[in-house]
Amino acid sequence: MKPAHFSLEKAIRPNILVSPKFITSTSDELQARSKILLDANENSSGTCLESLTKVNNDGDTDHLLGSIFAGATPLNRYPSASQAKLKSLIADSKKQWGITKEMICLGTGAADIIDLVIRVTCRPGLDAILVTPPTFGLYMFRAALNQADTVPCPLDASFNLKLKEVYKELDNNPNVKLVFLASPGNPTGTLIPLEDIQAVLDYPGFNGYVVVDEAYIDYANHPDTATSLNLFSEYANLIVIQTFSKGPGLAGLRLGIAFAHPETIKMLDKVQVPYCIPTTTSILAQAGMSPNGRRSQKLLVQKVVANQESLTRALTEPSMAELGIGKPLGAGEANFILLPILSRTSNAPDSMRAELTAQKLQEDYGISVRYVGMMPHCEGCLRITVGTDQENGELVKGLMKILPEI
Repeated sequence: MKPAHFSLEKAIRPNILVSPKFITSTSDELQARSKILLDANENSSGTCLESLTKVNNDGDTDHLLGSIFAGATPLNRYPSASQAKLKSLIADSKKQWGITKEMICLGTGAADIIDLVIRVTCRPGLDAILVTPPTFGLYMFRAALNQADTVPCPLDASFNLKLKEVYKELDNNPNVKLVFLASPGNPTGTLIPLEDIQAVLDYPGFNGYVVVDEAYIDYANHPDTATSLNLFSEYANLIVIQTFSKGPGLAGLRLGIAFAHPETIKMLDKVQVPYCIPTTTSILAQAGMSPNGRRSQKLLVQKVVANQESLTRALTEPSMAELGIGKPLGAGEANFILLPILSRTSNAPDSMRAELTAQKLQEDYGISVRYVGMMPHCEGCLRITVGTDQENGELVKGLMKILPEI
């Protein structure tokens, strides 16, 4: 029973009352239902911490992480508030770009960093963000929860930034505080050239931050030259987001990183929740940033890229085209494939057929993929995370059985 004087409608912010919940692809129900998860863009090949094990003389596995935990702060104590050790290890891995620990803010996943940046910059009910769909839906969702408007400026059909349109929207919306650019994009897998990012950073009509989301940068063909970390020497109005979830294969740690100039990091730190990085997360992340962990990450990325190339070849076989599978879209510089499903009669993208394909893959074969046909320039498309060789093989078999029937 609730007190007669209590009303949920009066106690909760109005925009929260009407907002839907952001639905992830790894709900408990889905995890229990699907045996092959190719929809959440996790690193299906494993984690960089797997190298930190050894087999003893009895054939049992000894976890070297045990020795790391042995010297850790006891769990009855709060974790480090500054996370100086972890930040120093991250900075050391980025030293070629002049990154220092004072240029790093940590959060519980890139999602936390996205929300934090919006809260720090956007005044509720007054300010806005600019996004370039098709892109990651969480930007718009967290903006709405923080009562910030969203200004869309779609990419062109090849998933390139339309700079003149961006300038026009910035001129028409002087309240835009953040421009979110995903590079490589989700679900496009396409990089935004650094010169295009610089063009937005240089635009005199924009007084806010350009936020470059580089969750998938490890999978780019040339990540060292593609990353916007190269721009920090010239631009104070830049924030770069990276994550431990993709390349390192540590999505379960929930650890995201914002790189920015120290003055900006101080502002983010003011708003960030105290002790937001648990001791266990920090220790495992430090292990991942060790020389062995970083070497293992490179091998993992190479394995995912090889699996992506193999899966792409399988999906572009003439026999698959006959079933109505189109050529993958985007540049493929991420750990997923953007795959069009075509009509059997007109050879045009068929969103109904694509959605039914995703449904039957899950229901009949326990394979989860993401339908993205509602996004601009993605009509009839499925976004398929690159799995292991075995998982990719099961996916291809499932498509070969499903598509002749629908």
